[in-house]
Amino acid sequence: MTTGFGDYFLTFNFRNGVGLDLEFTDSRAMWASRSDTGELTAVSFQGVVVMVPFLIITFGQIWTEE
Repeated sequence: MTTGFGDYFLTFNFRNGVGLDLEFTDSRAMWASRSDTGELTAVSFQGVVVMVPFLIITFGQIWTEE
């Protein structure tokens, strides 16, 4: 599930893990699908990643290198 707040995105994703982790990142690689074409593309993510049992929560901005 993804929700947009201006230039920022909040996502919730499932994972196969039970550990706890908090990460502040400025260039994490992620996959994103373009809304106009549906094409899958690699993007960079800048923000906060919180991993709790069976769930990954991210909040931040995505950008691509031109």
